[in-house]
Amino acid sequence: MPTLARVPLDAEQGPSSRQLLELKVCDPAMGSGAFLVEACRLLGDQLVAAWTREGVLATVCPAHLDPVVHARRLVAQRCLYGVDKNPFAVDLARLSMWLVTLAEDEPFTFVDHALRHGDSLVGLSLTQLRGFHWQPTKQHALFTKELKETVDEALELRQQILELAGARGNQVTREKEWLLQNAEDALERARLIGDLVVGAFFAHDKKKAREDELKRRQELVEAWLAQGLSAPPPAALLELQRQAREQVPCFHWMLELPEVFYASRPDPLERDVVNDAAWMDAFVGNPPFAGKNSITGSGGPNYLNWLQAVFAGSHGNADLSAYFFLRAADLLGKHGTIGLIATNTIAQGDTRDTGLKALVERGFVIYEAIESLSWPGEAAVTVSTVHLAAGSPAQGLRCRLDGRGVEALNSRLRPKPERPDPVVLRANAGLSFVGSYVLGMGFTLTPEEREALVAKDARNAERIFPYLGGKEVNTSPTQEFDRYVINFGKLSLEEAERWPDLLGIVREKVKPERDRLADNPDGRRRKKFWWQFGRDTPSLYEAIAPLERCLVTARVSKHLMMSFQPTDRVLNEKLYVFPFDSMPYFALLQSRIHGPWTWLLSSTLETRLNYSAVDCFETFPFPSPSTLAAGSPLDAAGRALYEARAAFMVETNQGLTTTYNLLKDPSCGLPAVVRLRELHESMDRAVLEAYGWGDVGVPAYVSPVGEEGERAWAKEVTGFEDEVIDRLYVLNAGRAREEKGLGVGKGKGGKKGKGVVREQKGLF
Repeated sequence: MPTLARVPLDAEQGPSSRQLLELKVCDPAMGSGAFLVEACRLLGDQLVAAWTREGVLATVCPAHLDPVVHARRLVAQRCLYGVDKNPFAVDLARLSMWLVTLAEDEPFTFVDHALRHGDSLVGLSLTQLRGFHWQPTKQHALFTKELKETVDEALELRQQILELAGARGNQVTREKEWLLQNAEDALERARLIGDLVVGAFFAHDKKKAREDELKRRQELVEAWLAQGLSAPPPAALLELQRQAREQVPCFHWMLELPEVFYASRPDPLERDVVNDAAWMDAFVGNPPFAGKNSITGSGGPNYLNWLQAVFAGSHGNADLSAYFFLRAADLLGKHGTIGLIATNTIAQGDTRDTGLKALVERGFVIYEAIESLSWPGEAAVTVSTVHLAAGSPAQGLRCRLDGRGVEALNSRLRPKPERPDPVVLRANAGLSFVGSYVLGMGFTLTPEEREALVAKDARNAERIFPYLGGKEVNTSPTQEFDRYVINFGKLSLEEAERWPDLLGIVREKVKPERDRLADNPDGRRRKKFWWQFGRDTPSLYEAIAPLERCLVTARVSKHLMMSFQPTDRVLNEKLYVFPFDSMPYFALLQSRIHGPWTWLLSSTLETRLNYSAVDCFETFPFPSPSTLAAGSPLDAAGRALYEARAAFMVETNQGLTTTYNLLKDPSCGLPAVVRLRELHESMDRAVLEAYGWGDVGVPAYVSPVGEEGERAWAKEVTGFEDEVIDRLYVLNAGRAREEKGLGVGKGKGGKKGKGVVREQKGLF
């Protein structure tokens, strides 16, 4: 539990038992409670050690109870909190805590006050509750008064539950249940107000409709509250609350756990100072992963809209796990730590922008991470673990990445300080394209079908083209196509009718699919132009038309692999296409100079590269044009590798992926493979010389066999990649300044949010 290990209490003498029992640790998506169980064990051991230092171990624990068990029971009831949107998971977590504390003489309900049902990401802060809005601009006196009265009452009752943590017996159990029930009753009115606000958001898709609905609800609530505390909620409001909770189990953190967030709580991480900032001290856990489509599919379209509305600056394409980092940061005290398992895309693309990058900009320090880890078990999932600190835990850090000490960690989980994002370079505009989105398998033909159609009418050959995608490029030894595609380009329907055989096939096999498309702008366009590709890229074919060949790479692949393709074919959306026909560009983009930049700035799909040209190509600063000329050292180095690689694939009857599997397998000592590695190393040196970076040493293409050699090689490669990336950052920034001076600079990624506005500390 490294996150809790970074919670400093008293570095010289060790934390006191009182400090330990004041800690608040939370899992915001606790599932069955596995992380809370481990936290309970760790803090329980620390508590026993503190009692021993203080000389009270013999007196603090009941004679008939083991000190470790007693410590765990205190920690479970005073220090640990968990939330989950699945009520069955909450029950399992209660059982887990019951088992780890050996609480056979206690009911499962002994941690009911701390393990709660609800959606951690959907709920309101006190500022939002007072303002009766998810994006409040002012506070309403009536709501402020109501919240203070109800929360104060609940706070007093829940604090009494904590004070009874060490007591046992049936009478104590009944008293804790009574206190909790009364606290719940006290919060009903405040909880209703929060649910009504959330319900107004989820009731409508459009901003104006939401605002109108919220105004209507506010008038109803004000009329109710004006009647005084004794007035029961109107049935109409309770029905609106029921509807809201049917859509999402709202969880208003500061209502549900007031003893954590009240203003006068001493901060155990600042020597018990009352700083109005002692909220949660640590977050742990493994929140759910979900992409944009999965978020919308499970929660509805308004769920994603909610996340974007309440987490300012967040990106709609971010993985769900990023929002748990933001939620944890918002609920953390002035001093504290976060340690979560996330999808391995947490440090990539839009997910990084939404989560880790935003938190680093807010002052959080990433102090430990595992960049990529295969999930144990059957699930083919790759994860990252990330630990962040703020305030006192962030002082004097020794950072670690993948188990080794590093000087710093940035939001890309690289061992370097945080740097501004690279910007798109105007010089690279129009030099990368995604292939054609055919969107209709009815367009495709087998060689036999094509042969029959041409035999029937030779004119059919004019509109039948070879068809190639990433699979063929990566698996075929000759990178040959095995399909054809009917292509009418941008012809009108009247023009397409000149090839009735082909149009008949498309009308029969494609048009029915198009007719069933959704009635949105894109769907209507595809239905109207059913004989054309779903999304053509005429600029791509204009760019490569003067060339006999162009450079391509599969968008998703195990390795970064560039190759040339003839321009007389349809290249589909599984490929990125570059209008380059000369070897220096192959050498540059296939090199281990472009490679680390690509892996850093693109995303991954599982462990495969998901090449993103806008991120890794349009930002990539090329060397001087003179180094890319015919007859240059780059030309010779690229040609030597390309020709040897092509000959090897034909001789061994294997494609690019299999070839690079061998190249990167240290145990493969085939002479031809060894030669290809040497050619790669020579090409890398030529690229470095083209940049004027001859002082950077090129590591071996693969590691030596043996653990010691592999460790030394891995360290050398990491140093090489970090140095290359640093220099490319500097070069990108310099080129961007030059283009800006010429009036052609363009920032990457459009508008950026200003980050999450942190809730003012303290309750009242």
